[in-house]
Amino acid sequence: MSRRDTFWMMCTAVACLLALTAAQTVRADAALTIGSKAPAIDIEHWVRDRGGAFKPIKEFAPGKVYVIEFWATWCGPCVASMPHLAQLQDEYADKGVTVISISDEDLDTIEKFLDEKVDEDGEKTYRDLTQAYCLTADPDGSVSKDYMEAAEEDGIPTAFIVGKTGEIEWIGHPMEMDEPLEKIVGGKWDRAEFAREKKAMDAFEERLSHLEELVQEGKGAQAVEFYDILMAEAPNEEAKAWLQGLRFRVLLGGGPAALEALGALVKAADGSVDKLNEVAWAVLMIVQHGTKADADMVAAAVAAAKKATELDGTRADILDTLAHLYEIQGDLAKAIETQREAVKNAGPAKDEFEGYLKELEESAATK
Repeated sequence: MSRRDTFWMMCTAVACLLALTAAQTVRADAALTIGSKAPAIDIEHWVRDRGGAFKPIKEFAPGKVYVIEFWATWCGPCVASMPHLAQLQDEYADKGVTVISISDEDLDTIEKFLDEKVDEDGEKTYRDLTQAYCLTADPDGSVSKDYMEAAEEDGIPTAFIVGKTGEIEWIGHPMEMDEPLEKIVGGKWDRAEFAREKKAMDAFEERLSHLEELVQEGKGAQAVEFYDILMAEAPNEEAKAWLQGLRFRVLLGGGPAALEALGALVKAADGSVDKLNEVAWAVLMIVQHGTKADADMVAAAVAAAKKATELDGTRADILDTLAHLYEIQGDLAKAIETQREAVKNAGPAKDEFEGYLKELEESAATK
């Protein structure tokens, strides 16, 4: 599945426009949830172990904290999370925290990936990067079944924090676990409060799904009316941010109102490279899947993507977003130039970015 198709699936889940939210939704009726006893792990291959500092385990030791994170070599956000996992492990190595990253791919696939360079122009490989923590392969998928399936989580990367009592304290995106991990290690984590917040968000997400249905069915007037109701009901700022993201599609047809909504999203991104990129990419996806956006809307998306590249000009996914938007504007020369930079910085995902570059060059050749 391509990056474009994957991202559109995320968009239909509403939260895509402001991704990396505080935590993923935890299903109240899932077999594994906040407060559940963490299942034992039976991992087949322990590939990286902080130079032998960590030994393979099955049971969780009392008084220790474990981060169980699920990833795959083909998952761009998983790869992007690796430096953060290494940083957290370095920070908490002497505080009883073990980071264990698990893929259900075969060992050969993992080993080949680890020999890839983190930066095409550098010497550091993913084997070097992941030496800080436990990176593993579990091809039979048993641990994923016990955690991901049991918690009804179907997207990676996903992290589970197992606390000092051997119970699940938190579930969410690994890029958003800094504060929970700090509080769990320091004995200041309010698990009950977190569970209550997630229960409220579960209920709110169901209401969001209905709003999404109205939008998809083209019931614009009803969608706008229901949007206002939900904004008044939103349990927290995170929920309001989700609604702000969906406002694009509630308003549909472009024009001043939709442009104002885009401006609010860019402002909410507040200098975040990932959020700026995803706001821009969301506009692109809406256009590519049939919703007409006027030139001002596309120009605003280009500005958001350019701002993201100014913050980090080496991110292939951001450059790819900008190239797609330039193509929509009809500027193939800029699109090709930008996509060449994306390919240069693509790392393991190089083939997909090269495929789009080839499409652009073929289009330019026929002009």
